[in-house]
Amino acid sequence: GTLNLCLDGSWKELPQQAEKSILNKVYLVPETIEALPIKENQWIFSKLIIDKVERLEILNEELHRTLTKLETERTQYLNHYNLAPVGYFTLNMQGLVLGGNIAGAIMLGVNRDQLLNQLFSNFILSGDQEKHSFFHRQLLESSKPQRCELRLNSRGKTTFWVHLHGTATPGPDGTYLLHLVLNDISERKEFELALHKSNERLQVLVGTMLQGIIHQDASGKIIAINPSAESILGMNSEQLLGICATMEAHQTIRENREPFPTLEHPFAVALRTGLPVKDVIMGIFNPKLNDNRWINIDAVPVFTLGASCPSEVFTVFEDVTDRENYKRGLEEMVANRTIDLVAAKEEAERGKERAVVDLIEITKLKEQLEAERAYLQDEIKLEHNYTKIIGQSDALKYVLCKVAQIANSDTTVLILGETGTGKELIARAIHDSSQRKNRTLVKVNCATLPANLIESELFGHEKGSFTGSVAKHLGRFEIANGGTFFLDEIGELTLELQGKLLRVLQEGEFERVGSSRTIKVDTRIIAATNRNLEEAVRQGRFREDLWYRLNIFPITTPPLRDRPDDIPFLVDFYVKKIAKRMGKSIDIIPIATIDILQQYHWPGNIRELENVLERAVINSSGPKLRLADELKRPTHDPFIRTSTLAAMERDYILQVLEQTHWKVSGRNSAAEILGLDRSTLRARMSKLNIEKT
Repeated sequence: GTLNLCLDGSWKELPQQAEKSILNKVYLVPETIEALPIKENQWIFSKLIIDKVERLEILNEELHRTLTKLETERTQYLNHYNLAPVGYFTLNMQGLVLGGNIAGAIMLGVNRDQLLNQLFSNFILSGDQEKHSFFHRQLLESSKPQRCELRLNSRGKTTFWVHLHGTATPGPDGTYLLHLVLNDISERKEFELALHKSNERLQVLVGTMLQGIIHQDASGKIIAINPSAESILGMNSEQLLGICATMEAHQTIRENREPFPTLEHPFAVALRTGLPVKDVIMGIFNPKLNDNRWINIDAVPVFTLGASCPSEVFTVFEDVTDRENYKRGLEEMVANRTIDLVAAKEEAERGKERAVVDLIEITKLKEQLEAERAYLQDEIKLEHNYTKIIGQSDALKYVLCKVAQIANSDTTVLILGETGTGKELIARAIHDSSQRKNRTLVKVNCATLPANLIESELFGHEKGSFTGSVAKHLGRFEIANGGTFFLDEIGELTLELQGKLLRVLQEGEFERVGSSRTIKVDTRIIAATNRNLEEAVRQGRFREDLWYRLNIFPITTPPLRDRPDDIPFLVDFYVKKIAKRMGKSIDIIPIATIDILQQYHWPGNIRELENVLERAVINSSGPKLRLADELKRPTHDPFIRTSTLAAMERDYILQVLEQTHWKVSGRNSAAEILGLDRSTLRARMSKLNIEKT
């Protein structure tokens, strides 16, 4: 048709007119466009319309992609928000829950819908409500984030600890929104509680030790001191804590007093070398007693992780004045007697006429010395001598040290050793030094009871449970409730009874024979055996799980052949005991007799020694002990030298170190496997000359 064109129209308005035409869906050439040939106007206008349509389609595609991306990101955000390992909550100023994620709802034991418009404080333990109120006020009053730890009640009727992190943001209406993040810290709190209890037990142990303990830093400043140290030094903790001092500070010797030897203090040696220092005898002056005292000192350096030099030193010491004075007096007496003997011998050689007289005099002096020696031996006191445990050898002291370490705990103890080495005495020493010493120590020898009766003896039985059970019988475990149960020869138990014993060790419960009622007991178990249980496990004769439960803290009693220094004390004790029983008086034990007894290898250990001494007392008609047995050292004894306690310990430590690739401390280390403290293991390695090659 005919187009009415405006003569004064502008081409600049053509794009706008085309866009307007598209929106109105009217595809005619506007009349305002200036006059051109109709075909040209139609072509130009059509071109503009097509261009605008293409541009709108492109914009629509970009808008669609943007919306799709936003929806994907929104979904990812919601997934992160809901599935996060922490709880998220939004609260209003009054503490009402406006929203929360799935993890938070699971923590509180409710559905998300049930959270809305509930007071968050409803889930807080009553004892922590005041702490939460303060946290809430701080959030509203301060612009900074706030943190606190408190306990929550889950609707699942459980209580758990959380770390609460809160921030406040202003809302559109002048109010504030509170945003809370909850982290479950129950496991950390349980660990802190266990660590606190462990520290309390350690403090009780240190506070009740007879040895003095001083904890110093690298500068010598005293950090901590136990009551025994205050008593030995004659000074209280207020005088010592915080000062820079070593034992030399207390070595002031007053006028007219014999000076003690001056030595480099073990603290300085341990700090300088980084190695433990043991058995250093030093003198101090105790102002409280107004007297000079001898003390035996051990110093143990402590390294921080990655440090090459010690950062702290623990000094352990004890008062050995009586022992040292006695030892020095005895040495002086022996020296004087030796001089007398030498002088008498020289006098005897000066003339033939006096030879016989002098020889008789020398013999009398020698016999007198032997009698005095026997008497003086009875006066020697050992600082760690438990009832009927006699001796002062290093092997025995090591065993008694382990007894002192484990006595006050309820840890299961496994005592290993040959027959006749005194395993029962060690068990009694542990019991008598424990907190259960006022209760019963019940003993059972698994090798002496018949297999058909041992279950009834251990766990008891009900009336009529088997033929001959005419009355209810309490088992040994029930009798030992609150006390200590000593299972001797544990390797003789049958596999069935081993399983029941394992249950008592793990759960503290069992049933009597013929009864289904479970009985709970609180008893500390000490087991002993002369068998190789590891070999029995490999052969299937001993349960592996029971072996691991028993082998928490093993103690090996040394054979008598590894304790030659203890034989004089044992001989003196048994001779007096046997002679008193037989109505005899044996006052003299010749040195030659002691030498013979010390050279014998004692396959039957102390039990064999007691039998030999009983025959010797029977054989002695006078005051001098005469052996009835001919004790000869075997030409080849596989236990001598190669199987000493020190050698066995050295081989075992080397085996564990090789297994752990010489990792001394830390997780899965040699110290952890051996059940020793890191410093203790290093001290044993130093003493046994164990070095990595």
